[in-house]
Amino acid sequence: MKHFVLAVACATGLGIATHAAAQAWPAKPIRLVVPFPPGGGMDVLARSFGPGLSAALGQPVVIDNRPSAGGVVGADTVAKSAPDGYTIGISGSFHTVGSLLYRKLPYRIDGDFAPITMIADGDFVLYVQASLPVRTLADLVAHAKAQPGKLNYGSAGVGHPYHLAMEMLQSRAGVQLFHVPYKGMGPVIQDFMGGRIDAMFYSPSGQFRDQVASGKIRAVAISSDQRHPRFPDVGTFAEQGVSGFKPASHVGIWGPAGLPRPIVERLAAEFAKVTQTTEAVAAYDNLQFVRTALGPDEYAAWIRNELTTWRPLVQSLGIVLD
Repeated sequence: MKHFVLAVACATGLGIATHAAAQAWPAKPIRLVVPFPPGGGMDVLARSFGPGLSAALGQPVVIDNRPSAGGVVGADTVAKSAPDGYTIGISGSFHTVGSLLYRKLPYRIDGDFAPITMIADGDFVLYVQASLPVRTLADLVAHAKAQPGKLNYGSAGVGHPYHLAMEMLQSRAGVQLFHVPYKGMGPVIQDFMGGRIDAMFYSPSGQFRDQVASGKIRAVAISSDQRHPRFPDVGTFAEQGVSGFKPASHVGIWGPAGLPRPIVERLAAEFAKVTQTTEAVAAYDNLQFVRTALGPDEYAAWIRNELTTWRPLVQSLGIVLD
């Protein structure tokens, strides 16, 4: 009985200590890990949160870019950090779906992270170079079939949702394009705008609005149910004969497993507020991400559903990464 009372007392004391530590948080700068290089949508969005988050928490928020291995290095940095709220990460579908691709990962998607909040989701647009004889999805399919493997496309890495979306499209359309994987969307965009890659999936981004309007690049199709107001002349995949093709991405905030619930809830609440600041609203508009504010439990459920959705595709394509 004495041992039982002592155990209860220790557990209670530990709970009080954890709660007290959470109440004292934050007492030093917070690191927000971005698993891709500067310049991509994830990085732009993360940096838009910095000022508002710093003001709300009373501590500097430091952006730490860790680009490598399709986001695995950045994710592992978060997974192996102390669960004290001083290292968190921003990630998305590449993080969750990527867990279905690798033979081995240095972490477990369902055991080494604490989902904090989902802050954005968005549709995919298929872009091509204006130099190609392509104006519609049918044109692209015909051109690709005429020279299999000669057209290329870029993505932020093997297993990234933009890569999987193109693999899905190729499978559905019976075509083959050569994949050029990068270490983030920043370099992909740079090479696409420089004419060094032929096609890419990306959001209906304001970055491309002027280039599409001027004819420098072309938007061929969009994965949404309806045409997008930014590109009203661009037909949906369904309109162009590819029904049920509606890949989408999301962006969320994660911490390491064991992060105290009070800190998780505080971060979720602060991110919900900071996504509405002037800087963040401008970034959302430019990237054409849709703002969301799912709490920890809702986000965890969303992740489970996403894994269920993508698993059959990954298995059917046989994509396996070492």
